[in-house]
Amino acid sequence: MKKNVLVIILICIVSVSGIFAQSVLNKDAYFAAFPLKAGENVFDNDFVWAADNDNYVRFARLSGNEDLIDSNLEFALLTYYSPSVIGKRPARANTLLPANDARTSGLRLGGAVYKELIEIIFFDPGNSTAIERHEEILQFIIEKNNVTRQQIETSYRNGIKALITEIVDEEFNKISFSLTNMSENKMYFMTMIRNPQNGRYTLHYEIPSVAATVKTINANARESMLTEMRRRADEFTPSDVDFVRAQAALIPTVAFQASVRTDVINVINAFYLNPNEETFNALGAKRLDLFKQKEPGQVAASSFSRVLGALNDAMADIGL
Repeated sequence: MKKNVLVIILICIVSVSGIFAQSVLNKDAYFAAFPLKAGENVFDNDFVWAADNDNYVRFARLSGNEDLIDSNLEFALLTYYSPSVIGKRPARANTLLPANDARTSGLRLGGAVYKELIEIIFFDPGNSTAIERHEEILQFIIEKNNVTRQQIETSYRNGIKALITEIVDEEFNKISFSLTNMSENKMYFMTMIRNPQNGRYTLHYEIPSVAATVKTINANARESMLTEMRRRADEFTPSDVDFVRAQAALIPTVAFQASVRTDVINVINAFYLNPNEETFNALGAKRLDLFKQKEPGQVAASSFSRVLGALNDAMADIGL
């Protein structure tokens, strides 16, 4: 259940839509709010080093290497509950886990811990150690934040769909690909993102080299993005622009009707509200249904897999 995180521009791009009303913490968005160095691990940054030892030991045991703060959830717990850190957090991190609102923060953190607990119970029910440790942290949150177990579970059930929706909107509005122009002897690794709220496009393109350079185009619409590519004639040819236009058409929310997004959200939400073999198998069936539609279905299937992996490492590990 542990994911070591490297903050790399092309793979750690977190949507800010809807996060402020979230009742289950998006731990990846919380971690991304901190000004960490590129490539810096969860366990090796100034905020972790500044935390008190008692809380470090308490939360490092939650999962993975029990001697390291090496998951985004452990990082969130440590930076919120450590008196030496909580007041030094960036403003956006404080918005997600407000220092002056113990109830809201307790419910969000409790929901995130409870989510991991039900995942463990479903995927690894014999792991009594992991189950006990999550129960211990839940009890810690209950006592520290003056909330009840029932309130945490209710908040989770009411808020898990919002978290799923946020991650779906992020992944289904994004596509990554490589552009190779042999005649120009050029190659770019590209990530294109469409903002689901306003339709703005962002194109990151990395020029591979010993010291890789990442450039960005921001535009109000797809055509404006392509126009800016044409202006950068020293970097892109007309055929490059046509290729990127074709890739833009494969972004799942562009290629599919809104009902596909809704179906994806509902099938994932059904699993998290009632994890059992039927709801779990429905996840695989949905991915296969998307994949069978070829392009753009295969892009959507990859986006679907990334959503599941972002929600729970075990989903990715079993090949969904």
